[in-house]
Amino acid sequence: MKLTAIAIAILAPIAAMATSSTAKESSDANLPITIAASKAGQLYVRLNSASGLRDKDLFGKSDPYFEVWLDKSYKSRSKDNKGLNPVYGQTFCFYVRPGQNTLYVRAVDKDTFRDDKIGDTSISLDQVMASGNVGPQDYNLPKWFGLRSDGKVNLQMQFVQDTTA
Repeated sequence: MKLTAIAIAILAPIAAMATSSTAKESSDANLPITIAASKAGQLYVRLNSASGLRDKDLFGKSDPYFEVWLDKSYKSRSKDNKGLNPVYGQTFCFYVRPGQNTLYVRAVDKDTFRDDKIGDTSISLDQVMASGNVGPQDYNLPKWFGLRSDGKVNLQMQFVQDTTA
């Protein structure tokens, strides 16, 4: 409730300034002002491969998997694979709601008792929403403020806009 009141208090003066400056000049002055625009639709993410993943196992071989999500309440998980340069070839489908414009990707090493995080990244969906397709493209899994890398993940994305709205 308080967050809504704060948002209204911040955005109301901006909207008022925009409508007052254009009200005399434009016949569209009564149209609502859109502060942030986003599209809704289907996002297809193909997890092609990973390379140069950091080894988290002291004994044995790494068996990394990936978690991919737009919203933490719904994560998709890849199959486990062996080695530090695994090939997946898996495709995930997400429904993108207005306001969602970031894809989160996390590499995890599967262990018997507790899985170890290898690295993660967040990817802006602006380019794929504008063009419809991106990739295949390598995305870095940064470490230490981007000064080092925990490996790379190769993704391909396609966005199909929802036209029923």
